[in-house]
Amino acid sequence: MNINNNIKKSSYKLSEPLNADGGKVFVNRLVHLFGLRSKVELSEFIGVSTGSIATWQTRGVLPYELAVRIHLATGISIEYLLFDEPKGDLNVMQYLPDPTLQPNYANIKNNISNFHYSLTNPAHYDGGSVLIERLVSFFKLSSKKELGELLDVSAGTLGTWHARVITPHELLCRIHLATGVSMHYLCFGKEWEDKLAERGKIDESLFPGFIDLPPSKDEQAKYAINHSKPKSNTAPSNNDNMTVQLPAFDIGSGNKKAIEPYFFSHNILNALGLIGQRIEIILIDATSYFVNIEAIAVTKGLYLFSINDAYQIGELKRLPDGKEYLLEDNERYPIDTQVTKIVGKVVSVLKKA
Repeated sequence: MNINNNIKKSSYKLSEPLNADGGKVFVNRLVHLFGLRSKVELSEFIGVSTGSIATWQTRGVLPYELAVRIHLATGISIEYLLFDEPKGDLNVMQYLPDPTLQPNYANIKNNISNFHYSLTNPAHYDGGSVLIERLVSFFKLSSKKELGELLDVSAGTLGTWHARVITPHELLCRIHLATGVSMHYLCFGKEWEDKLAERGKIDESLFPGFIDLPPSKDEQAKYAINHSKPKSNTAPSNNDNMTVQLPAFDIGSGNKKAIEPYFFSHNILNALGLIGQRIEIILIDATSYFVNIEAIAVTKGLYLFSINDAYQIGELKRLPDGKEYLLEDNERYPIDTQVTKIVGKVVSVLKKA
């Protein structure tokens, strides 16, 4: 690919944020795309509460991660999802065993596990230093400084991406549209076909309804020990049999280090009340904390937060004076909101016996 020529021909600029449709326009586009009857039905499939969707609408928010997720899951172009400019085949069901199915609530629910990626949960995207180095290499640059100048991103922002392992989805959409490089490569460093070839052939009967990419042979063995079932050639017809991947991080050292994702059946997450929430798993020693990363307004409970980019979990509470406090050993310490970032609220805890 001649990157420079592609950029010159493109109407999208690497250094200018996308002026894409958000809020109600974006939500209505998804409802229409999937042939749904309401935002409630949409909420179920994208794993976002109706309250969050309402917030998107009132604030004109465009959730770029969701646009990337739907693109990877269905093949619908990023340009269409962001700007309603049809490019190529707009059949949202094209990756299903029967691509002639009409998009509607029943057909999507019965085939939810057959999309290329999960519609309900974010994928385990590359971020932080891995992504930064990939972009430096892709653009044939000599340093992160040059990357920042090319994309009009400050050194401080690049440092934040590095420290917090952030994936800047709007920027990835911008690069994809400006250069033509595939979104799959930007997110994972490999094309879809290369990733499948690397994973090799699997016994799909051990992984009913498995979403995202097929598991490696080591993952098969680990999963099969505790989840083996009688072989069946019949695909599951409901969400309960679907295996869901949740991103996981270890913060034992204070840094948020990505580790192997966790896999749960849909019915277990439903029993824990975690369906419809954006969950990350935080590991500290032998304890796994399920964190809803959309719940960043402090009320009372355990929260994941960072102070000067050092991550920890602690009990926070907002008192009648309107201020937020850290509660420890019957003492309370006021939080400096200038250096403290609330990442999410702990909604469930799993401890090793």
